Amino acid sequence: MSGRSEKTTKIEGGELRVVSEKYNSVVKRFEVEAIVTHQGSSTPSRKVLVEALASLYSKSPELVVVRKILSEFGMGVSRVYAHIYEDAERLRKFESEHILKRHGVGG
Repeated sequence: MSGRSEKTTKIEGGELRVVSEKYNSVVKRFEVEAIVTHQGSSTPSRKVLVEALASLYSKSPELVVVRKILSEFGMGVSRVYAHIYEDAERLRKFESEHILKRHGVGG
């Protein structure tokens, strides 16, 4: 599946909406872009975002990596870029060391 998606879920303090997803068949992962609205609260933590994406894609949270969170100051909106893998071996193989450390995954 590529392009537009209608996946949405509530998170603490707001809502996460997937705006694009692409399945990379070579790497065997979804490459996801999402918008998080969080008016009146801080940017959601990586842990909250990982759990929300894992739930939307019916995957274990250990297979979800939030690559980047871009927040617009004072807007209550953030753009999230994430990868959702089929298995942990591929995650360790394709993600960079600093991303693995950030998510507490052994390299």
